[in-house]
Amino acid sequence: MIYEDLKDKKVLVTGSSSGIGAAIAIEFAKQRCFVGVHYFKTKQGGEKTLAEVKKHSDANLLQADIRDQKQVTEMVNAFAKAAAGIDILVNNAGDLIDRQPFETATLEYHEDIFATNVRSIFLVTRAALPYLKKNKGCIVNIGSVAGHHGGGHGSGIYAAAKAAVATETIAMAKEFATYGIRVNSVLPGLIETRFHERYSTPERKQKVAQQTPLGRNGTARDVAKAVLFLASNDAASFITGEYIAVNGGLYMRA
Repeated sequence: MIYEDLKDKKVLVTGSSSGIGAAIAIEFAKQRCFVGVHYFKTKQGGEKTLAEVKKHSDANLLQADIRDQKQVTEMVNAFAKAAAGIDILVNNAGDLIDRQPFETATLEYHEDIFATNVRSIFLVTRAALPYLKKNKGCIVNIGSVAGHHGGGHGSGIYAAAKAAVATETIAMAKEFATYGIRVNSVLPGLIETRFHERYSTPERKQKVAQQTPLGRNGTARDVAKAVLFLASNDAASFITGEYIAVNGGLYMRA
């Protein structure tokens, strides 16, 4: 689907070297947006995404540790300079890092989880806010259904961080509404990406698919299409502080 209002928008997608972030960057490129492709360590992955994006639109490649304030500020300003502003920010970067139960988890692990998944959104959003205010832009944060149900074995701290992202989204939506900025989130379930190749066994993925009402696990493109909907003012102009759970109906809430 083409959202005409997205054409020529400047879109920064963090963590877009693979998986969900790469799919989001590519789908925005298909809308003829100028896309900022961000990576931290996997330059090869960032370059691969960039090549796919450039089949459809203009883009640039950005590198930063989004847990670091200085690097974040430099990255955001570099993208805004190249693109002549920022209209849409997608805070996708995040990671489980490891499976560590509360009982045996280290403090370093706890701090790293929250820095990677929560501090990063704060830093990138704060750096991008002057540009978003100018253009009455929008923000889409990528959370997780783990923030609702507490996660699986060894992912409780990650789930807690994603729950913080959910509240962060609502708080930002309230605060930024005065600037005409909408803030929403997308909560993926089990999505067939490198993330779950690392942290889920084939048996677990098969079991989840069998338990899912729609009978399959999700794809990165499933998530990306939900992000496009929320980013479009034509489609979602009166939606802010909300979330779309992309999980095939596995976790439903009234």
